[in-house]
Amino acid sequence: MKLKEFEAKELFRRVDIPVSKGILISNKNDIPPFSEERLLKVQTLAGGRGKAGGVCVVRDAGEAGKLAARFLNSQFMGEQITEVLLDEKVEIAKELYLGILFDTSKRLPVFIYSEVGGADIEELKRRDPTKIKLREIIYHHGLVEDDCSFLLKNSSLSPKVQQQVKDVLKKLYTCFTRFDCTMLEINPLVVTPAGEVVAVDAVAVLDDDAKFRREVTFPERTHNRPATPRETAAHLIDKDDYRGVAGKTFVDLEGDIAILTSGGGASMTLLDALVDYGGKPANFTEYSGNPPLEKVEKLTRIVLDRKNLSGLLVAGVIANFTNIAETLRGVLNVLIAVRPNFPIVIRRAGPHDDEARVMLLEAKEKYGLDIHYYDEKIPLTQAAKIMVELSAAYRNRKKKDVNKIIRSKNTSQSKNTSKSKNTSQKGVN
Repeated sequence: MKLKEFEAKELFRRVDIPVSKGILISNKNDIPPFSEERLLKVQTLAGGRGKAGGVCVVRDAGEAGKLAARFLNSQFMGEQITEVLLDEKVEIAKELYLGILFDTSKRLPVFIYSEVGGADIEELKRRDPTKIKLREIIYHHGLVEDDCSFLLKNSSLSPKVQQQVKDVLKKLYTCFTRFDCTMLEINPLVVTPAGEVVAVDAVAVLDDDAKFRREVTFPERTHNRPATPRETAAHLIDKDDYRGVAGKTFVDLEGDIAILTSGGGASMTLLDALVDYGGKPANFTEYSGNPPLEKVEKLTRIVLDRKNLSGLLVAGVIANFTNIAETLRGVLNVLIAVRPNFPIVIRRAGPHDDEARVMLLEAKEKYGLDIHYYDEKIPLTQAAKIMVELSAAYRNRKKKDVNKIIRSKNTSQSKNTSKSKNTSQKGVN
């Protein structure tokens, strides 16, 4: 279960991580008077809300009320918005990134730390991986002093701030284990000009199988609308199979370009780029953590179980643990079975990607699939642009073929009508 920002911050408060002070608003009339700048933040499960205009600076209650009225009970990024957070605007001297992700292949948590916060961590990893530090945590040891020292080695922060960050690292790990999380993220952890640290945003994903012992409960994530049959089917893929993740996040959308992405931040970048270039996604879903072939195959079948698709985009960041050939074999098995005639754009890189390239290009020739394969040499945004262009060309060809069939049918009907008239006239004579 993924939590909204205000819910994740509640977990942080329970382990004494300092968070920005905010008021949850579900009715515009509940906004109290204020005179200093604050942030109005849409509470959504989707990532990338800032780029989509879901975080706004407001200067007084009147301005906040107008924005709240616009967001509340309306659709934002495919979700019905029921709350906004009126948050304090924290003065920023520096932004840090702290995160913990459960690695399903090694079955242990990995701490992620960077002194470049506020940015897409996946994009930062691609652009400058030296800015990110990773540390595997051994469960029976927990987060020990050596782990903290490793993450903060060569830090540019003052000793006072380093001590506070170390304290937040320990408390974040406590939060991770105490509440059965599979992922936690603070981005950014702000260092103020006064040298204090404050978590101004929070992301948390909880292990659904630990729900029976959860000390803090949250509403089910289906309250905004009933799940579609495809969403329900996708969410069942991970049930009782902990090898990687496939379909845990799945949202049906109204477009015609099917999507299979990998990498949390990169997934939203890809979706944003697709929309910016004029494409219309048919769904949003992810697979990651090196899922087995059969799980990717199940997810691909669900993704392609949609009428009138004009393309399939399979893309993600450079993988560290995921076997590119194995996971793309799962995609390919479905493509061979379905034999779509629309274009397929694949942008993947990582372990066994050369093997994947050979496999896909051979299948392209053997089965007549319109596959376009790219590696990390092109950006994710460029892959999205190529997909949109190929999709548009496919729709145009399809439209011309339909018009040609209609003209041929009309011509045939016209000839039959003319022949019928001539036969009738002969009968009269």
